[in-house]
Amino acid sequence: MVKEFLIITPKIILREVNITDDEKIFSAMACPEIHSMHSNEFNHISDVRRYIPVLIQEYKNGKYRTLAIAEKKTNELCGTITIDIHKYISRAELGYWIAIPHRNKGYASEAVRTIIEYGFSKLNLKRIQAYHSIDNPASGRVLEKAGMVFEGILRLYNGITDEKMYSAINI
Repeated sequence: MVKEFLIITPKIILREVNITDDEKIFSAMACPEIHSMHSNEFNHISDVRRYIPVLIQEYKNGKYRTLAIAEKKTNELCGTITIDIHKYISRAELGYWIAIPHRNKGYASEAVRTIIEYGFSKLNLKRIQAYHSIDNPASGRVLEKAGMVFEGILRLYNGITDEKMYSAINI
């Protein structure tokens, strides 16, 4: 049996997403930036309710890719963080979001920093990278506070904005 994923930090809890998080996830989708991160796939609460069991099945199979970021005091979901691992090259890519009412409290920086530490110490990753739209400088500050280093700009096309790439290296 796979042990439940749980990391407690001074401000947050990183835990498995559960079915009772559905309303919080769906309400966060009202933010256009968050909604677009999910390829506009969560247009109805039923979409979120179909997605959560997929995550739960992944957890049962020992795969912890997308986790809840919850406030430590209340265990209320305030965002999610995803770590996509490329196991053959010992690298991962991070993505995260924080719901509007929970922003500017340090939750994202703490979640990113914690997942980087977890990736290096438990998953033996050598590189973790993340990127953000150039239109979202706050996300860059999150990555820098978490210890990531700016590497350059990914130039995109077809109306998609350029993105700034950051990384952390485990030597």
